[in-house]
Amino acid sequence: MPCILIQASRLSAIVVTLMIPIGCAVAQTRADQRIKLLPHSDPNNTGEWQLLPSLSDEFNDGIVGTSWHIQGKDDGQGPYYNNNQGRNSQFIPESISEDGGLLRIRSEWNEDFDFATGYGVPPVTTGALISKDFLKFGYMEIRCRVGKSPMSAAFWAVGNDNRGELDVFEHVGKSWDPQKDNPDDSRTMQMSIHNWSRAINDSLGNRRHWTQKHTLGFDVTDGMHVYAADWTEDYIKFYVDGTLVRTLSKTEADQIKLNGLGAWVIDQKQRIWIDCELFDWEGRVSELKPEMFGPEAVFEVDYVRDWKRGVGGKHQHAGHGPNLVSNGSFATSLDGWKTEGNVSIQDVSKWTFWKDNRPSDDPNAMQIGAGGPGASTQTISVTPNTKYLLTAYLRTPATTGTLEPSNLRGTPLVFHKGWMGVENYGGSRLTRKLYHNWFQSYSIEFTTGANDTSATVFFNNTETNRGGLLQVDGVSVVKLKDLRSDAK
Repeated sequence: MPCILIQASRLSAIVVTLMIPIGCAVAQTRADQRIKLLPHSDPNNTGEWQLLPSLSDEFNDGIVGTSWHIQGKDDGQGPYYNNNQGRNSQFIPESISEDGGLLRIRSEWNEDFDFATGYGVPPVTTGALISKDFLKFGYMEIRCRVGKSPMSAAFWAVGNDNRGELDVFEHVGKSWDPQKDNPDDSRTMQMSIHNWSRAINDSLGNRRHWTQKHTLGFDVTDGMHVYAADWTEDYIKFYVDGTLVRTLSKTEADQIKLNGLGAWVIDQKQRIWIDCELFDWEGRVSELKPEMFGPEAVFEVDYVRDWKRGVGGKHQHAGHGPNLVSNGSFATSLDGWKTEGNVSIQDVSKWTFWKDNRPSDDPNAMQIGAGGPGASTQTISVTPNTKYLLTAYLRTPATTGTLEPSNLRGTPLVFHKGWMGVENYGGSRLTRKLYHNWFQSYSIEFTTGANDTSATVFFNNTETNRGGLLQVDGVSVVKLKDLRSDAK
């Protein structure tokens, strides 16, 4: 009923007057709901977003499965979606429930479970949901808290035949292997694009096309946070709590080659996944213990929402502000950097695979540690009480193995580490460890103190005795903005 007063008989007027508040209240409630169901980073709705009900769930009705295939449950949709395969774990429907308006995926050390052939070492059960519908370009958003366990909780999507995997995040709740020595696991957000399709790539070598390891300003197990990705034909933007933390363009991705093919493989429709898995590259499975899977080993999801951009919707948030780092590309010199020990300019194009995995067209990078320890720092000007993002492309070229030790791989012949970080900004000293022998993007977010007007960015191979040769390129520090403030 429209929210107007109709002039009629006295009785009619009374009836209409009594009904008006109800109709207006319903209309207002629906309007409020539409406002609430906008993307977290676009409260002004500049994208003219259209919610996709078949790919969205508030998890309030107590029944999981309306929009989802539940791994391990026979729903008549074919063997792929009944598959119970998980990495070092088994998907079972009993691990999934709704409670108090939350989806809960519980991971358990479950020695009494009757595991399928090939599973049960370690004896871990967990759960996975897969959307029944497909998404091709749109805005994916989840509000969740990661469980305190060695499991990796993930919000991701993949096409048929495993083509075009897009990881909005993979979060490990708790580091467990002392030899890995990586205490910041629960503060790390890993974003990735992969391609596992044999039809596209016959090689079983490295299929990780692009990855960003981002150090968050909080522990992912401590509370609910909102993670999102705006996926278009030309770019994907990653958001955390209404802040843009990374933009990957199709052009940038396609500069990274694998068997001659570009990395932008996210160009087909995909199903959305919410799951937990146990990654052996995060540590040795033999180091796992039952007590690591306690009552807090639960991935809790408040909602999942997906939108399509409207016909007139704008592509807002073109990028970050100016780079505060001087000479972050090291094009011709080390100007602007204070160095100690073994630090030099290196022509990285001499590396055999530079043309297929380069951070820029400039062949020069800063090299640290050729023949011994080295460090490089730069102090930049900042604004008090402001969030910033430090980003760099890093590589340890002499490493001949991957992340080790792992119970599934042999010990590498050479395993080097390098570090980037920020200090003297009004908060605790922050570091990010790296260990790959190809250029990979890493980032750290930090918030300046109330009276701090400077911060020091550093790179070194001296944090522990396992340091080695390190190459650095594409260094930047930019100011981060809470995009929700645009609506105020």
